[in-house]
Amino acid sequence: MPPVLNPQLSKVDGLAFLGLSLCRKSDEGHPDSITHQTVFDLNEVIDRKYEYLASTNDDGWLVGGGEPGPPKSYKLPAKDSAHVEIMRIGTYNPAWGGIAEKEIVDVMRSGKILIPQIEVLPTAVVANPDTPPELEIRFDMPTAVDFANMKAPLPHNWQLRFIHNQLFKHFQNPSRFCPGAFHSTIVRKAEFRSHQHKEAYFAKCAAVLQRWAIDGPKPLNNG
Repeated sequence: MPPVLNPQLSKVDGLAFLGLSLCRKSDEGHPDSITHQTVFDLNEVIDRKYEYLASTNDDGWLVGGGEPGPPKSYKLPAKDSAHVEIMRIGTYNPAWGGIAEKEIVDVMRSGKILIPQIEVLPTAVVANPDTPPELEIRFDMPTAVDFANMKAPLPHNWQLRFIHNQLFKHFQNPSRFCPGAFHSTIVRKAEFRSHQHKEAYFAKCAAVLQRWAIDGPKPLNNG
């Protein structure tokens, strides 16, 4: 079971969450994908032609428009599901350890959770510890907040932690947790063709991230 707040009272491991959508429709992806942001084209950090990867799981690429299905792709057809979880809810059933959907909506509309203008910057593409690993695009805070100097600029991606801390303070449902560092899963069970191909893939991603970093954090509300 994931590291939920209260495992004894968490009956069902659901996937309901509050988070940030990075979905973006692409000609290379599923035709029914929708666009929630246009500033980061995640096709730039995936490997649709399998030049670097030998295999992935059946879901294939979860971002960059998703998987189109035959004849473009022979993975399971699926819409783009790129997202960053800020708080996992689990289910909408309090008896299972979740939260009723109406309660969540009411809290988010009440103003109790302060939501600033959200501007983010991808900071890394990494392989998680799984075997074979998931590939993730991360949205880390590169430094801590400087509380000694209130005029110091806030670190990149501070908004995600700011919202996360408020949500964790307000909601105490048994199934509550956050699945690690803020990230969007790119693909699961990624197996590279060789160690050299793995290094080349991450070098490609680093170059993309470096280019995005020059422009700095971007708002995602233009989709």
